[in-house]
Amino acid sequence: MKITIVTGVWKRPEVFEMFAKGIENLGVEVRVIVAGSEGETSRKMVEKHGFDYIEVPNRPLSNKMNATTRAAKGSDYVICMGSDDIISPELFQEYLRYMNEGYDFVGLTDFYFYDTESKRAMYWGGYADKRKGISIGAGCVISAKLLNRMCHEPWRNGLNKGLDSSMQRRINGKVGKFSLKEKGLFALDIKSSTNITPFELWQNSSYIDAQIIREQFPYIFE
Repeated sequence: MKITIVTGVWKRPEVFEMFAKGIENLGVEVRVIVAGSEGETSRKMVEKHGFDYIEVPNRPLSNKMNATTRAAKGSDYVICMGSDDIISPELFQEYLRYMNEGYDFVGLTDFYFYDTESKRAMYWGGYADKRKGISIGAGCVISAKLLNRMCHEPWRNGLNKGLDSSMQRRINGKVGKFSLKEKGLFALDIKSSTNITPFELWQNSSYIDAQIIREQFPYIFE
């Protein structure tokens, strides 16, 4: 089975290094396609890890991410991630079970966060507004069959926000979603000093002991 992880990168090289360590610790061979927007600076940062690089303008963000899924043609499954996201090897194995059962889309309903500046960690239980119950874009898995129906563009072009909702409107087929917390699995979003917004609680989130994150992902802190 050919699996490709796609992401887009913009600045924050120290966070990208954590992302790369996360990929390298999955314990399986996957292709990684990264869309960057800073020319040779981002190309060198990406290619030194053996990942495939494509140069794409940073805005609109949905166009940038659609470029990665188009570049992933020929894969059986694509996993969409932010370049500040880490998935645990155990979560990847859970994805494989869904893939082997023929699911067209697999999504997560919650997520964990860690801030490199404050050293604090947070758990977010998922959307609690009108989007309650829908899966989030980070860490979603899409089959080649569904990507073909989407013309290899999961998001509507021209968007810089609302990407999760945009993708949801295009999903059909055999769909699965699950809660990380309920399954005892982990996926992590890394925040840093270059965040647009400060690291603080928002709707349906709570601070957790950061040691939990350090124990789950020791390799990204090395």
